Amino acid sequence: MRLFGAGLRPPQRSRAYRPEIDGLRAVAVLAVLINHLDPRWLPGGFLGVDIFFVISGYVVTSSLLARRDGSRWQFLRRFYGRRIRRLMPALVVNIAVVSALFSMVVSPLDDFFAPVMRTGLAALFGVSNLYLLRQGSNYFATDNHFNAFMHTWSLGVEEQFYLVWPAVLLLCGLGVAGSGAGALRRLKLGSLLLLALSLALYLGLSLGGNGERAFFLTTARFWELTAGCGAYLLHRGSGSARDLGQRLALPRWRQPLATVALVALLALLLLPEAWRLGTTLGITALTAVLLLLLRPAGGLGRWLCHPGCLAIGMVSYSLYLWHWPVIVLARWTVGFNAVTLLPVLVLITLCTALSYRLECLFRYGHPAIPGLGRSGLAYPAMTVLVAAFSAGLQGPLQGRLFVGERRHTVGTTANMKRIGGTTVDTVHCFQEPTDPVARGDGPDPCLALAAKGKDLPTLFFLGDSHTHVLIPLGEKLLASGRFNVAFMARGGCPVPFFSRWGEGAPVPARYRRCRPYADNEERRVLARLRPGDRVVLVSNLAGYLEGARGAALRSAEASYTAALRRFDAAVSRAGGALVVFGPLPTFPQEKIGGPLTLCQAEWFRPAWSLGPQCQPVLRPRRQELAAIAPAQRLQERSIRDLAGTRLFSPFDSICPPSQAVCSSVRAGTLLYSDETHLTNAGALLLYPRLMAFLEAQPGPAPPPS
Repeated sequence: MRLFGAGLRPPQRSRAYRPEIDGLRAVAVLAVLINHLDPRWLPGGFLGVDIFFVISGYVVTSSLLARRDGSRWQFLRRFYGRRIRRLMPALVVNIAVVSALFSMVVSPLDDFFAPVMRTGLAALFGVSNLYLLRQGSNYFATDNHFNAFMHTWSLGVEEQFYLVWPAVLLLCGLGVAGSGAGALRRLKLGSLLLLALSLALYLGLSLGGNGERAFFLTTARFWELTAGCGAYLLHRGSGSARDLGQRLALPRWRQPLATVALVALLALLLLPEAWRLGTTLGITALTAVLLLLLRPAGGLGRWLCHPGCLAIGMVSYSLYLWHWPVIVLARWTVGFNAVTLLPVLVLITLCTALSYRLECLFRYGHPAIPGLGRSGLAYPAMTVLVAAFSAGLQGPLQGRLFVGERRHTVGTTANMKRIGGTTVDTVHCFQEPTDPVARGDGPDPCLALAAKGKDLPTLFFLGDSHTHVLIPLGEKLLASGRFNVAFMARGGCPVPFFSRWGEGAPVPARYRRCRPYADNEERRVLARLRPGDRVVLVSNLAGYLEGARGAALRSAEASYTAALRRFDAAVSRAGGALVVFGPLPTFPQEKIGGPLTLCQAEWFRPAWSLGPQCQPVLRPRRQELAAIAPAQRLQERSIRDLAGTRLFSPFDSICPPSQAVCSSVRAGTLLYSDETHLTNAGALLLYPRLMAFLEAQPGPAPPPS
C-alpha cells in the first residue's frame, strides 16, 4: 500500500498550468455522470464529452507548442511517451478488470457477450468508435446501456486525433528548434481549414440522415478538437507562450462574458437529445469562448478553482473510465435503481480513487520503483497482454469465468435480430422512420437463400417493426429447406403505404419518409419477384387504427384497402401472391429494451431486482379477440375478392383456443418485449401454424423436407 501513499495532487505543475481548466473538466465529467445515471436528470449531459474534446485540443496544442526538441523524431517520441503514460495504464487495467467481471456475470451464449467484449478489445487499440460504427450502434439506443465499454468511443476519437495532430504541427514547421512566426501563421490557417472541412462533414452527415457517422467518426469530430486548438492559438497570439491571454482585449467585459457563457453552457445541458445538432454546435463554441475568457483569479474562475472542483477535474479521466462500467455491471446484476444508487456511487468513487493513484504512479513515477514513469516496451507489452486475455475470454477461456446458472435458457437482446450465417439482421434490414431511403438496386443483404435457393420460392417479409421481430421465424423457415426468405422493415411504416391519419391530413415529421420507403420497397421487391414467390405483409394495423373515429377512421380504412388492392394487382402480374398477417394479442407492459436474460434470477441477480417488465401479463382471451376484431374485419373485407391474397391469423399460436386467459409468458419464457412486439421465443411459436398455412395454399409444391 506504500505505493499509493502519495497525495492525489501531482508533484508539480508548470507555470502555464490553468487550474480553471480542471474546474471546467469537473463540469464536463459531472454532466456525463448525471446523464448516465438517469438521462431525465440532465438530458444534454452527454455533451460533456464535447467539452472534453475542446479542452483536449487546447491542452494538447499547448503541450506541443511549449516544447522545442532537437529533431522531429524526438518531438514525436516525447509527445507519445507523455500521452501513453497519461492514458494507457489506467485504460489497460480498466479493460482487464471489467472484461473479467463481465465474463463472470454474462453468459458467453448471450447475444451481448461478443459485441461487448469486442468493444473492449477495440478500445485497447483506440478504435472502439470505428467498431461501434461498423456494428451499426446508436449511442442513444437502449441496447447500449448494457455495453460496459460503450463510453470508450470518445477515447478512440481523441487517440486518433493524437496520431494526426503532431504531424500537422511538424508540417507547419513547428515542434523543433528554429521555428518562427511564419510556422505559427501556417498552423492558424491549417487549423481553420481543418475545422471548416470537419464541420462541413459533420453537418452534411447529420442533416443527411447519417447521425451515427457524424457521432462516431473522428473526421466528423475533428472540428471540436481544432476549436480548442484555435482557442489556444488566440491566447498565444495575445502575448507570450507563458502569459496565455493575460493581454487579451475586453478586460472590463471579460468576467461578465465568461459568466454568460457558462450559464448558457449549463442551459444547453438541460435541452433534450433531439436537439443534439444545435446543442453540439453551441457547447463547442461556448467551451472555446470560456477557454479564452476564464482566469483563475477573478469571479467565475475562482469558483472553478475551488478545491472540490479541482479534485474532480484532476480525476476526471479515471472517473470517466470507471463510472460507466460500474453502472452497466449493476444493470447486469443487482439492477440499477433507487435502492442501488448509493452503493453504485460509492463504488464509482472507490474505483476512481484507485485508478487515479495508478495514473499518478505511472505518470510521475515513485521512488520505490525507479523508471516506472518512463516510456518503453512495458506499455505496449501491457496492451498486448490484456488484449490476449480479452481474446482468450472470447476463445479458449470462453465461459470459464461465468458464475451464473448454466441451466438457464439464454435469452437474446430484445432489439437485435439475425439469421445466423447471413447478413439478414437488424443492422442491415431494419430502419428507423427518419433514416434516409436507399434505392437498394444492388445485391440484397436482406435475402437469405436456402441450400437449393435458386429452385425455391422466396418469402418477402415487408412492413414495420413487427416485420423485424419475425426474423427468428424466418431463420426457421429457411432451415426447413422449403423457402428462401427476405426481410425489410422500417419502424412505423407499413407496406404498402396507406394514410392512417386520413386522406389529406398532414403526416407527422417523423413519418414523412414512410411513403417513399414503401414505394421503394414495392419497386425493389417487384423487380426481384418470380412466379411462386410470396410477399408477406406484416404491420401493426390495429395500432394504426386505434383512436381513429368517424370520418378519419373511414378515410384510413379506405386508404388501406386501396393500397392493398393496388399492390395485389402488381404482385399478381409478376406471378406472385400476397400473404397478409393478421393481428396478434397485445399485453400492456413496460418495454424490455435490453437483454432478456435480465429477467432470469441468479444468485447475483436476486428476484427482487427483476423489473416489472419481467412479470407475466394476463388478459382474458375474449377481451383480446374483441380488441383485434376491427382490424381483422378490415383485412377480411379488403382481400375478399382478391384471388392472389390470403389472410394468415397468428392469434391462436400465442393464445390457443384452449386457454381462457392469454399470457405474455409461456413456461417461464417471455413472449413479448413490449405491448405488441414478439421476442424471439414468441416469433418461433408462429412457425407450425404458418408452415401449415403456407403448405395449404395453392402454388408450386415445395420440395420435401
